[in-house]
Amino acid sequence: MSETLLLAEITVALAVTVGFMFALRPVAKSVRLIDRPGGRKSHVGVVPVIGGLAMFGGLFAGLSLAGSEIQTLPSLSVAAMLLVGIGVIDDKYPVPAGVRMLIQLAAILIMAYGAGLSLQTLGDPFGIGPVNLGPAALIMTILVTLTVVNAYNLIDGVDGLAGSLALIALLSLALVGGIGSPSTTIALNLFAAVVGFLVFNFPTPWNRRVRAFMGDAGSTFLGFMIVWVTLGISQGPEAAISPVYCLWFAAVPIFDLFTCVVRRSLARKSPFRPGRDHFHHTLKRGGMGVRLVLATLTGIQLIYAGVGLLGYYAGIPEPLMFTAWLLLASTQRLLICTIRKQHRMWLMRRRREQPESATTGI
Repeated sequence: MSETLLLAEITVALAVTVGFMFALRPVAKSVRLIDRPGGRKSHVGVVPVIGGLAMFGGLFAGLSLAGSEIQTLPSLSVAAMLLVGIGVIDDKYPVPAGVRMLIQLAAILIMAYGAGLSLQTLGDPFGIGPVNLGPAALIMTILVTLTVVNAYNLIDGVDGLAGSLALIALLSLALVGGIGSPSTTIALNLFAAVVGFLVFNFPTPWNRRVRAFMGDAGSTFLGFMIVWVTLGISQGPEAAISPVYCLWFAAVPIFDLFTCVVRRSLARKSPFRPGRDHFHHTLKRGGMGVRLVLATLTGIQLIYAGVGLLGYYAGIPEPLMFTAWLLLASTQRLLICTIRKQHRMWLMRRRREQPESATTGI
């Protein structure tokens, strides 16, 4: 695929996403596809939930220019349509978890059998040679995909967060896949679509009048697409990278999910019920605003993605990379709590200094 064609695809994906964000806004209000504040939702005003539909439209508008270059495009479009469709319904009406799970399983089966993408090998995480899954490949593909899909879904609690974390993962995967790879083409088109959405979702004052959310349709779509691209560059005879390094590209959402599951299980609570123990909730309790929470978690993910890329390009042994990843996973909650504590102490010092400044006329 030529770079000129790729640039055209990316431009179309970005433009169509932005166009859909404007076009779908009045439609969302008329059909009540909106999010209202209340309960665990602290946003201001009624916000259209159209990001998932817009990114879906932008991605496939861009990929339509690729033609036969992406042989898995029919399977990808059907699987993504299922996820976005059930996500839109769930954004308007509560859908039972079992139904959502069945649709996600259907999308995974389309990916595995329709596109031939499944987790056949884990790489060499234990230093004993490649771990080939054989008959367990489908089961592991299902478990890994459901984990990543729900990780991005659950971390979507702050404006711009899920989209920004997805951008980091997609760019990292594209750097590894290289220009010309079908997986890279998908990653870069989706990157452009996410950028188009973030124009309306990033926490800045100038976009408040056109603010929108991605909803479950968007977050599950992003998680699924990241798995799709990852399998495309890490599996099969033309694999460019081991899955061990790819773990670093989506570390923060996965760490957040694992931390919540472990904490809730130890407290004898259902790990599947909504809660306020995610990383962004923890940082908010430390007095951080939305933008600072976004900057903190995005900054951490940038570091982790950098470590993954450095490990890959420098040839750092996979067992060492996997051990370091596990160590971070087990201590991530401590890191987030430490950041929260330090910020709270900084706020307290600042408040104590303000009266003194006012008294001395400084």
